[in-house]
Amino acid sequence: MILVTRPLAQVDKLQILLKEAGLDYALFPAFEIKKLMPKLPSASYDVIIFISVNAVIYAHEYLPQLLARDQKIFAVGPTTADKLMAVGVQVDAHPKKNASSEALLELDECQSIINKRVLIVRGKGGVETLKNELESSNQVDYLEVYVRRVLGVTELHQQSIERFMLGDDCVILANSNQTLSNTLSLVESINPNYLKRLKQYPLIVISERIKTFAQSLGFEKVHIAPGLGDKEILNELLSGKIS
Repeated sequence: MILVTRPLAQVDKLQILLKEAGLDYALFPAFEIKKLMPKLPSASYDVIIFISVNAVIYAHEYLPQLLARDQKIFAVGPTTADKLMAVGVQVDAHPKKNASSEALLELDECQSIINKRVLIVRGKGGVETLKNELESSNQVDYLEVYVRRVLGVTELHQQSIERFMLGDDCVILANSNQTLSNTLSLVESINPNYLKRLKQYPLIVISERIKTFAQSLGFEKVHIAPGLGDKEILNELLSGKIS
């Protein structure tokens, strides 16, 4: 049994893959994503960094106004880069494996950003790592195009966690620190007695940063998926390494 904690709007492809593989799953959305209507900057930027697939999705209508001929486009990871290229945007640099601000900052292309105007396209209230590192020698602004909203407990949450706790070979999927925090809060609201057991199940995350956070919360068996796409996550589930 797989506990899928993504927003419901982002599970269609993964659900298809899980069904095709004969894997049972339960939907337990840790939050929902709402589009924002930001005020677009009037000036152009030398570098635009997209922090997630959602940043690409919710900024899509603004791309003609944002993109200029000579600017550099960076993505935080390969999945975000793929999404940009799928909508016709050439990506100049992105981490090939780990999707994180830290991995992006390690790239030579990123370290050479000096005296530039940088725009970070992201969700409201994200981590400040990129801006903190880049603004010492650059002007750095945000374009926040979506917001994550914590959900209250729904009937779906209650049914899903009850099914999950009764399932065999249970595994949890989580794509962010916020996902983990919200999931634990929701489970605690439903039945506090489930928390200890939940943390004993294997957990699949997508970065070392999330693994460290998960371990700080008390998760005992944390695995990092070898890639960020749905197929890589499915392969990890089928690999026989999760226990």
